[in-house]
Amino acid sequence: MSNKKKERIKVAGGNSSASQSGTKQAFLLLCGIVLLTGIVYFPSLKNGFTNWDDNVYVAENPLITKLSAENVKKIFSTESTVSNNYHPVTILSLAIDYKLSGFNPKTYHNTNLLFHLLNVVLVFWFIYLLSGRKVLVAGIVALFFGIHPMHVESVAWISERKDVLYTFFFMSALVCYYKYLNNTGNKRWLLYLAVLLLFVVSVLSKAMAVVLPLVLLLVDYYTGRKFDKYVWLEKVPFFILSFVFGMLASRVQAGAIADIDTFTWLQRLSFASYGLVNYIVKLFLPLNLSCFYPYPNLIDGHLPVIFYIVPFIAAGLLIGCLLMVKRSRVLVFGFLFYCVTVALVLQFISVGQVIMADRYSYVPYIGLLFPVAMGFNWLCEQTETRFGLWKKLCGGLIIVFAVLSCWLSAEQIKVWKNSDTLWTNAIRNHPSSEAFRNRGSYLVNKVGYDKGQKRVAENEYDRALQDFNVSIKMNPNNAKVYINRANIYGLKKQFDLALNDYSKAIELDKTDPQTFFNRGITYSFMRQFDKAAEDYSTVLAMQPGFKAAKQNRAYVYADKGDYEKAIVELNELIQAEPTNPVYYFYRGFSNYKLNNLLAALEDNTLAIKYNPSYDAAYFNRAVINEALKHYPDALNDALKAQSLGYKVNPGYIENLQRQR
Repeated sequence: MSNKKKERIKVAGGNSSASQSGTKQAFLLLCGIVLLTGIVYFPSLKNGFTNWDDNVYVAENPLITKLSAENVKKIFSTESTVSNNYHPVTILSLAIDYKLSGFNPKTYHNTNLLFHLLNVVLVFWFIYLLSGRKVLVAGIVALFFGIHPMHVESVAWISERKDVLYTFFFMSALVCYYKYLNNTGNKRWLLYLAVLLLFVVSVLSKAMAVVLPLVLLLVDYYTGRKFDKYVWLEKVPFFILSFVFGMLASRVQAGAIADIDTFTWLQRLSFASYGLVNYIVKLFLPLNLSCFYPYPNLIDGHLPVIFYIVPFIAAGLLIGCLLMVKRSRVLVFGFLFYCVTVALVLQFISVGQVIMADRYSYVPYIGLLFPVAMGFNWLCEQTETRFGLWKKLCGGLIIVFAVLSCWLSAEQIKVWKNSDTLWTNAIRNHPSSEAFRNRGSYLVNKVGYDKGQKRVAENEYDRALQDFNVSIKMNPNNAKVYINRANIYGLKKQFDLALNDYSKAIELDKTDPQTFFNRGITYSFMRQFDKAAEDYSTVLAMQPGFKAAKQNRAYVYADKGDYEKAIVELNELIQAEPTNPVYYFYRGFSNYKLNNLLAALEDNTLAIKYNPSYDAAYFNRAVINEALKHYPDALNDALKAQSLGYKVNPGYIENLQRQR
């Protein structure tokens, strides 16, 4: 570090008493900001899970259900990915939450909010140091980082734990790096190692952290470091780690990346420019926020006009930044901090289904807020009378925007209450086929998402059906929507309509064994047993371990009269699961039809042994005993079946009583 820089920092610290006064002032201001942020986000603790990845990360994630050493090792295995992401530290944190309370959503929301509040502290600390201990600058940046509506998604969405977690380590690394730059003692290398370690943990929380080495270089630039050989050498380990983790993320996310031919290079440039500009717009106008911003529809093969304008706006911003290099280090640092931290999610390489997302602004907005806060601080330091009106005007604007941010954030937190409110908001602001599909999917699975929900009302099925109809109208080539609608038709016993939708889904996507399985069930209900058996066989060819398909195929064989095939299948199932009463029941039925009465009798006896309340097994055993002329036993079994609720013809019992 140059002598000039050392002198500047020394002056910024001031004398001892002034420094203590400034530290106390900073602490009190920070406490107020943290308290306000906590108050704004407190209602989020009452929110539940959503079907927007919360099922993948929590409800259906076997990785979080154990905290054993073996499972932790599995969590950190590069083969253990969740939703096309490798972020073991995030999954470990969810496993800790599960250990504390199982599937209670409040625990997960508590943890998200805790890390957000810690991030507010770290942002304040970093900006306080970076700005030369300017309390006002640190306060403005931390305040709007904490309460900005665009940041609600990162905090109120359980699945976005990775955002608040990676930011915690990312900002901790920046604080340590600043201290490293200003330390000449023995602790210097310890601070360097701390930065390196925090970087690794941050990347293991979310891959977006790979840009930290570039941010460190920006800090070097802002603090006036000379870019000599040493500066570059100390970054080598960081860039190596960035490359390694970047390649790993690319491999893991390969399935979520759109084919290169999906969009032209001009369209990709337009998408990236749109994101770069629109995030800046939403910093100042956070309106019409949504969890889902769909890609634009082509009109006569062309994008909407705005997408041809934004590349020029983006180019103007970048050129303006270059022109300011020698004039305003604050503006250049802030804008480049924003660009570097948002660059990976600007959809030049299309990943996922959205063109932008509120959560992607979580760290980048620190860069945009910094020059705004520094500008206001400069204005406040001016003593000339002509600045008085501007001070009042800008101060008033900041207060008004802070109040509006609190209100808009509180409203946005309500949006994340459950999947119904979430997708209804998305449909209202940015209607898309995916939003209608996800709301419909939630409506038919409310029991699985809403704590305390006992059943799904019939009108919810009707609402879901309407959503799926709209979704298909907007995008008739999405197999998942046809599957969802077919499931509702099945529940309504409209099997012909369900069959049509399952068949359409298979036409669009022949790779999902579950669709063939569901169609097989539908064929079974329609008593088209040959076609049902064919679908179950297809499922087993695709996924040999699909036990339910093997079970259903065995039952279908019995139902359609292929009793020998049924017995062979059931023998294999019984060998794998010898206490399942249903297997013995169906094998007993097949043996009875083949006139193997003693074998059938034994099978039904075993079915009753493993399920003493199996009314149908009692009745079948009564029929077999009657055929064997064991009339007293037959009568006892018939009466037992009747007592358990099986509908036995009174004439049948009378006949047995006469024969006894």
